[in-house]
Amino acid sequence: MRLALLLAALALLGPFMSEYGLKLASEALILGLYAMAFNLLFRQAGLLSFGQAAFFGLGAYAMALLTQKAEWPFLATLPASLLVSALGALIIGFFSIRLTRIYFTMLTLAFAQLLYAIAHKWYAFTGGDNGITDLRPPGLLGESLPFYYLVLLAFALAVIFLAALEGSPFGYALRALRDNRARAEAVGIDSFRHLLLAFVISGGLSGLAGFLQGALQRSVFPDYLFWTRSAEAILSTILGGSGFFLGPAVGASAFLLLRVVVQAKTEYWPFFLGVLLLLMVLFFPRGLTGLALGLIKWPTEVRRDASGG
Repeated sequence: MRLALLLAALALLGPFMSEYGLKLASEALILGLYAMAFNLLFRQAGLLSFGQAAFFGLGAYAMALLTQKAEWPFLATLPASLLVSALGALIIGFFSIRLTRIYFTMLTLAFAQLLYAIAHKWYAFTGGDNGITDLRPPGLLGESLPFYYLVLLAFALAVIFLAALEGSPFGYALRALRDNRARAEAVGIDSFRHLLLAFVISGGLSGLAGFLQGALQRSVFPDYLFWTRSAEAILSTILGGSGFFLGPAVGASAFLLLRVVVQAKTEYWPFFLGVLLLLMVLFFPRGLTGLALGLIKWPTEVRRDASGG
């Protein structure tokens, strides 16, 4: 119910936002979707992936290459981008899921950096560091408001899907594997199959975010595959609170707002972001969502204590 009200409010606000506001809101929703895709692995399965940029970039490049080189219609590239990202996740996950902890993390990072190097050097196909530009969606989708609604629709469908996944037997199996893989396997849960499927789903949704980001910026560059793009999902999740379903989306909005505000004042905005994240981890480990919920509950707890209840 709360999720429906939030989505309805975002839809109603659209016509009242400026061009810049629509672009910023679209980017926040895209980053929120990307962070929630990452959190499927981090929160549900207990896997820290540093390679989400691989799938984000694959989705963006699939859209860019199919529209420019193959001259596909823009919307026809959407399922293709999801498929390419999911297939990339299947291949990378097949090798990575067999490893645990830091070995898993570093292998996902290595795969993402490999794809970045290919995109950066293959000028004939990807444009190299010049990227692929002039990717304006056709017709109404080239306008800010209709494109905002496309992003909002994609975000809503992804969030509903992730919510259903969390409450499904598959979601419970992932959490069992996260808490104690040996015990979960002992009761018959196939760890490799479940974790690989979660990896593929996360990769596909990350590719959807990359598709939307490329269309929003109307260009795709190799930095879509660089490790800093993975860091954005991780930082958004930590900032918002990985323990809450919508925490990464909240963190994504805060991350983007902080970047816009601080970047306007100084070029050293990563330093201030790092200080903020350090303070959050030390003093508010549940993130902004946990902090907000704590402040909401605090007056009630004070009244209860005062009344001796």
